Amino acid sequence: MRRKLIQIGKSTLLLSAPREWVKQNSLSKGDEVEVDADNDKLTIWCDSRAKKEKLSIDATEFRNMLPRLLYSVYRSGVDELELRSRDPEFLGSVKSIVWKEALGFELIEQKEGFCRIVNVSGKVEDFGNILRRLFMINLTMADEAVLSIRKNAGIENILYMEQENNRLAAMLLRSINKYGSFGFRKIGPLYYIVQELERIADSYKFISQRLVKKNRNASLKPASISLLADSGTVFRQVYELFYSFNPDRAEKIKSLRNRVIREITEQYAKKPSGDDIVVLNNALSIAARSFDMVTSIIILNF
Repeated sequence: MRRKLIQIGKSTLLLSAPREWVKQNSLSKGDEVEVDADNDKLTIWCDSRAKKEKLSIDATEFRNMLPRLLYSVYRSGVDELELRSRDPEFLGSVKSIVWKEALGFELIEQKEGFCRIVNVSGKVEDFGNILRRLFMINLTMADEAVLSIRKNAGIENILYMEQENNRLAAMLLRSINKYGSFGFRKIGPLYYIVQELERIADSYKFISQRLVKKNRNASLKPASISLLADSGTVFRQVYELFYSFNPDRAEKIKSLRNRVIREITEQYAKKPSGDDIVVLNNALSIAARSFDMVTSIIILNF
């Protein structure tokens, strides 16, 4: 849609709002709208963009997929959710999931086979700080995983950090779906980066779960531990690229990613133990997913 600017006075330009948009959002003279200026783009929206969304679902057929259902609904931006189920363990599962994963959600009504969940928080005002915190959690996981394996102690702490990662990532993904890009140039690349930050944390969780269960940290080959550390370095360099973009830095990340993948492949040929395979598989995933974020970072910078 193309609109003409109208000059009012000596220095003011007026842009008229499309009639259909005004009507659709029930706007009238004196109403306030939000305006976000970003280089050559001007985004205008009203409170209707963040109107409360309600949803009612029969969750009986989801059974083991109930956590995935709740994660999806929360991240989509729904503000009020009614759930029904014939599963006798339904309420206990919902309470656990809401408490662990859905920041700002409260279970405000419950009875046999039914519950109502409501979002009691508002718009995230410090999106940028929370996003940086998410990066920092992953950086800490990368350092702590290698240190804990070498010390043969403390690997279980990774599991607690991963839970915090999940909560923050879910909140950011929900915020993007509900409110938009928060000043970033594109919504899609931003959403992808947050998702990858969560998935990279999952890789550290999988390593931790394996080693906590087996209690055999010391059985790992030095090469496996070293490659896990290198994959963490790939992630750290991607973090630095995100906050200080430089094409030369992107080239160095690609070279390091390629070396890590090549050396992991070489280790597979040496018939590693089961524990080593878990570490190598997840180190490969961390390096690959970290580098995959580079494309989105480039999009956000051009």
